[in-house]
Amino acid sequence: MSRQLPPLTALRAFEAAARLGGVSKAADELHVTHAAISHQIRALEEWFGLSLFDRTGRQIRLTETGARLLSPISAAFDGIANAVKLVCEDAGQKVLTVSAAPSVAYKLLVPRLGSFAATEPDVEVHLHHSVALANFVSDGVDVAVRFGRGDWPGTVSKRIMDGFAQPFASPMLLQGAGFTRADLPLTPEQIATLPLHHEDSTEFWRIWFEKAGAPGLRFRRGAVFHDAASILNVAVAGQGVVLARPALAESELSSGMLVALSGVKIEEDAGYYLVYPHAKASDPLVRSFAAWVIAELAQSGGAARYSDKALGP
Repeated sequence: MSRQLPPLTALRAFEAAARLGGVSKAADELHVTHAAISHQIRALEEWFGLSLFDRTGRQIRLTETGARLLSPISAAFDGIANAVKLVCEDAGQKVLTVSAAPSVAYKLLVPRLGSFAATEPDVEVHLHHSVALANFVSDGVDVAVRFGRGDWPGTVSKRIMDGFAQPFASPMLLQGAGFTRADLPLTPEQIATLPLHHEDSTEFWRIWFEKAGAPGLRFRRGAVFHDAASILNVAVAGQGVVLARPALAESELSSGMLVALSGVKIEEDAGYYLVYPHAKASDPLVRSFAAWVIAELAQSGGAARYSDKALGP
């Protein structure tokens, strides 16, 4: 008896958007565009003849039908992923699944993975993009890189990078505003005349101006982005000043595409952590990857003062 199945690409798009709570997050995880995910979801809804999401503006929420579909679909994809992993292991191929936000994946991990391959030539790294802490059981993830305070229950977390941020902009933007490199560092009053973008919230600019000794200063509010890689691209394009973490902007700073406008930093008690469950603490592959990440980032100007924090369940 043949199986009656909708297009698997559409099912995968639906599952990712439903699990992650958004179309943009699903697009990041599956390495496709926002429009592609939306198209696949609508195609799936047409196949069923039913709505799977309620849409209000840019927000989506599962309908009762969508919620009923999500659990078995997620379980099926988990089963496929686990089966693939077992086959790879049976074939003598070691697989390490790493979960990271797109900005961390593109800026920190991908440019350096070649050196890990030299260290572990028999290991294939599967890089998953997600901003949520992985479910290490159902997602098939071995280790994750996450931003926070290192207080995730049931995990071992190793702080690999501090979380401070400072203002960066392109020389092109400075020139257009009548500044030169000789004018650096700029005063808070000068920075306030430029369009100011930030990741997550412009509230961080208010905090920065307080730190810089100019509380209450009115400034030009720019756009808010939700991914550090995107906001750096905006800065390189000369569209505004951004508050960013130096380690994520390492290549742009070293090439001169971005310059620091001020040495004043927002110090955060949060940072970037390498996270894995206690059950993986003795896994040789996880230990090797952790040692590699720490050694690699120790060479970076934005590397943290490393510390381990093990938390109970």
